[in-house]
Amino acid sequence: MVLESISGFYSKLIEVGTEKYSHKMEVEHIKLWNKSFLSLSLLFFAIAVSDFIYIASLISYCFFLLSILFFYVVYTDLKFNALAQTFAYLLLVFIFFYISSHTGLASGIHLYYIPLILSLPYFLKVSRNKKAIALICFFLFFIVFLDVKTNSFEHPKKDMIFLESLLGSIGLVFWFIYFIIRKQAISIKFYKKKVEMWVREAEIDMDKLKEVIDMAVQNNSHFFPKFKKLYPYFCERLVEIQPNVVASEQEFCAYIKLGFTTKEIAKFTNSSIRSIEGKKYRIRRKYNIGEKVDIYIWAANL
Repeated sequence: MVLESISGFYSKLIEVGTEKYSHKMEVEHIKLWNKSFLSLSLLFFAIAVSDFIYIASLISYCFFLLSILFFYVVYTDLKFNALAQTFAYLLLVFIFFYISSHTGLASGIHLYYIPLILSLPYFLKVSRNKKAIALICFFLFFIVFLDVKTNSFEHPKKDMIFLESLLGSIGLVFWFIYFIIRKQAISIKFYKKKVEMWVREAEIDMDKLKEVIDMAVQNNSHFFPKFKKLYPYFCERLVEIQPNVVASEQEFCAYIKLGFTTKEIAKFTNSSIRSIEGKKYRIRRKYNIGEKVDIYIWAANL
């Protein structure tokens, strides 16, 4: 019963924020981010407990703070905000410097800087955040220089803290490697599906496509069944993203997929332009399509 409750709570945490996205790849990426930050929170919590029991030093509270911080991040969109990410890196550097100043250089707290530097170009895209990365690197090297020059303190349990720092930094490196591998695996999986879809569409018989277009123009009742045979993947994706989509909405999306304008759809279906615009608006809402996103490009890429 306890394990089931924990499992249920964990599943809910992993799903936090996924309701804002309709594309399955984006949902999987959000889940991965949540899993990663939860594992970081647990890692720092384990280090904090270890410090509290075996070392009984002030640093346990710093690691407790980091544990709470990463747990909180799961519930927010801050993990995708470049400014928040920059601040988080600067805060981590300062916290590790603070811990090092209270435990001494021999405690090996500086080992935590290794996974920090390794993850920097990956989490903060180099092409978009050059200034932020430069600021973090400058601050980090300044802090390390300051620590080396001014820190002469030696903690009585420095060997135990060094072992903990070594294991903690190795754990962070493995966490980072796992995150990269899983993120790449998710992207590859969905890009393969995308390629398969493009291949299928490239192999579509032009005569059959012309037949479907003619049926749409004539408002033939067999239009949508024929369309589904020609574009099965498109219809599957519509249902996969939004399971409660009805047949009439799928048929409307079929017109969009074929590139018909609002006026053309209104003419073919004997509807008013306002009615068709209303349907487009409802499709945008149902599938979370932003105002700046061209609905025809969205349908083409689905």
